[in-house]
Amino acid sequence: MVSFAIPAMARPLLLPQPGRGPIERQCPIRVVSVHLLGTAGQLLRVLFLDREGHISGQPHPMARPEALILAANQRRVLGPQARVQVL
Repeated sequence: MVSFAIPAMARPLLLPQPGRGPIERQCPIRVVSVHLLGTAGQLLRVLFLDREGHISGQPHPMARPEALILAANQRRVLGPQARVQVL
């Protein structure tokens, strides 16, 4: 009989990252925020993206993989005029 159980010592060690707790890395729900920047890089406004990629004033929760893809696409579209983050 072959066992495929992973012993506790063989599991990858999750090291804490600044600003991120273990629960945040595992949460399947994310929100995509768009920080509109002025010419000098100052923050003008914070907005959010919905599932279709439309900018909104309210946060829209979505699945983590969907949020990461949407954020990557919006970074390409908006370029340096905005900072897109997955929260």
